[in-house]
Amino acid sequence: MSGLKNKKAIAENFLKVMLEADDTGNYELFIKHYEEKDLVDFSMERFQNDIKHMQAQNGMNLGYEYFGALQGYREGDHDGSFRFVWKGLYEKREALIVIGIHRKDDTWYINESSVR
Repeated sequence: MSGLKNKKAIAENFLKVMLEADDTGNYELFIKHYEEKDLVDFSMERFQNDIKHMQAQNGMNLGYEYFGALQGYREGDHDGSFRFVWKGLYEKREALIVIGIHRKDDTWYINESSVR
């Protein structure tokens, strides 16, 4: 498997976990693949508020389609970050889903997740 395909598979795995967390309101599942330093100011209350507003605007997630990747993207102090973009298919609309990942000490982490 090529390097970018492998990273895409990692990011897509993270995406699936995060969509499940969004659908079920599971904060612990949502933060599972983040470094602690990236969770400063991201409380369970903020997560629940974000999910409430996102579901009101979008409805539930019905699926997604892969768009592409940005290589060499630098997010904060995360060298070697990659951003992967999907079209999210929701009950009320379509949206862009972005998952940013980076590797530290042989472990992959999420450093960005957004629905726009």
